[in-house]
Formats: sequence, structure tokens, C-alpha cells
Amino acid sequence: MKLLVTTYVTPAYQATLERMFDTVRYEGMMKIGRVLTEDEFIEAISGMDAVVVEFDPLTRRVLEATDNLKVIASVRGGAHANVDVAAATERGLPILFCPGRNGDTVADFTLGLMIAVSRGLALGHHLIKNRVITDEKTHDQNGFSQVDVNWVGQTPEKFAYLQFKGPTLAGKRLGLIGFGAIGREVAKRALAFDMDVIAYDPFVSQDNVTQAVTMSSLDGVLSTSDFVSVHIPVNAGTRGLITAEKLRLMRPDAYLINTARAAVLDYDALVEMLREKKLAGAALDVYPIEPLPDNHPLLDLDNVVLTPHIGGCSLDPYERSYRMLTEDLRRFFAGERPERVYNPDVYAGEKEFQKV
Repeated sequence: MKLLVTTYVTPAYQATLERMFDTVRYEGMMKIGRVLTEDEFIEAISGMDAVVVEFDPLTRRVLEATDNLKVIASVRGGAHANVDVAAATERGLPILFCPGRNGDTVADFTLGLMIAVSRGLALGHHLIKNRVITDEKTHDQNGFSQVDVNWVGQTPEKFAYLQFKGPTLAGKRLGLIGFGAIGREVAKRALAFDMDVIAYDPFVSQDNVTQAVTMSSLDGVLSTSDFVSVHIPVNAGTRGLITAEKLRLMRPDAYLINTARAAVLDYDALVEMLREKKLAGAALDVYPIEPLPDNHPLLDLDNVVLTPHIGGCSLDPYERSYRMLTEDLRRFFAGERPERVYNPDVYAGEKEFQKV
């Protein structure tokens, strides 16, 4: 059996895959440090029985050019982001995937963004590194107590203690838009910070919630929360869900966090609200255009924390992903039904599975 791998593999699972398959070919991130183009993918996938993919475009055109492919293994929780699910299903190709692979990773990052934007972690770092609030004189030379040490410069804006007066998380309300695997991990952490947590998710009823989280409406989440954090995928029902009108429900002292996708909310309206101080701040990891261009208006705002779409980046999710994928690849090639199939319709009506 032949396997094509186009994304990063941990050394341990690289060895595992090489034991599982007769031939393992590495392309894309593992060979040239970038995703493959369609044409490169078509050349690389020829003759392969299986493919492990994360970002490369496994489009209908690529799939139609395959001559031996039997299964797709996606190192993601949402395989639709780069795999043409309909085309794969039409060709009877199961798409193995990794649900919950980085839920805790994104949740950690989300809490970090909440603190960074509300307590001045990122801005304080920026002001020091860019020598905006450094000073030639020490605190006592600037009139502060000699028995204590504090960041007191020659001008008021260099008195840091007066500049960063953000909220403590304890006792504040976190509103989650989306209460799936990531939303629940965020809730777990927020509850540990002694926050009040509410959530909106039309697919989750209060009866199915085991945490101390109250389900609410979208308007309820937006209008009553101190922090609103977005954790929904982009689909026909969520694209543009958080409109300008919905954003205006937020309080002027509230913060918006988005580690999901930019397409679910109106970024133009968000920028306007931030510019006019109708929101206390926003921490964003995703954008309508990536990378951001040099002239993007978000770059001119001082009440934002911006990160380059790294909320899910950690070494740990790869370990989890390859554990799940290798388990299901073994099942598939043993003629068993894999546990995690993104397009289960490929097995509709089948009662038995033959060895491949």
C-alpha cells in the first residue's frame, strides 16, 4: 500500500506510518515547506492508496485525477476546509478526520486573548518594546515613593498603573457563540476563573449541558456579556450571522474574541465600533483577508489584540490527530468501519466491510 503525506507529521507517527505502509511519500509541508498547488497535488497523488492532508487543496479536479485512491485522512476537525467533501463522497472515498483535536489548544488561547486585550498585556509589551513608555529617569526621580517601585515616568501616559485598569475575570460574564467541543473547553476554563458563563447554540438544549452554563439566545449573549467569544464554523447558517445590528447589542465596556472564522461576523462594522470606542476592545485571530495587508484599518487601532491565525497551533494536536488517524487507517485497511468518518454517507446501506 502506498501513502502520500502532505503535511507535518511528528517523528513518532512518521515511523508508525512507515511501518503501516509499504511506501510513504512526503510532499508539501514535509518536503518544500508549503502547501501544494492543484497541479503539484495531481502529480504527487498518482498511484497512491491513501493520502494524509491538512491544508493542501484536495479539490474535485485533484480527486478526479486519482486512479487508485481508497481513503482520505484529514489532520483537521473540519475536513471541508480543504477537501471537496461532495466529490470525495461521490467517488466513495471515506474522509477520516480528527474531531476535538485542538479544542483545548484553542480554549487556552481564547482565555489568553481575553486577558491580553482586557488587561493590557499585549499593549504594555508593545509600548515598552517600542520605547513609548520607557523613561530616562527612575520612578523615585519622577517623584514616586522611594520605598516602593512602580512604573512612573515623567509624563502621565508613562504612569502605567493608571493606564491599564481592565476587568478581573472573576464575576464577569462570558458569552459563548457556539457550544461545541471548543466552546465547552472554553467554558471549563472560564468557570475555573469564577466567571458566569452563558452560551448560544441552536443545536444544544439546556438538558444536554453538564457544565454550569446557561443556554441563551444570540441576542442575550451579545447584550449581557462582558466578554463574547465566537466558536462556530462557517456554513450556510452561520455566514454573516453576527451582523452590524447584532454587534450593536454589545455593551460599550464589553470585549469581543474571535478565534473561529471572520466570515461569521461583520468586520467592517466591528472596526467602526472599535474606532468609535463603542466596544472596549477585541482580540482577533482570524480575518476576512489573510495575511492582513499593511493598510488594514485594524492595524491603526489601539484597543485590539491581533494574532496571525495561530489559535489552534500547538504540538499536542498533531499527536492527537495522528493517534486518531492511524487507528482509523488500520481499521479501514483491515476491512472494518473507521470510527471517525467526516462523510458517513459513503457507508450508507453497507452492512459489511470487505478487506481492501
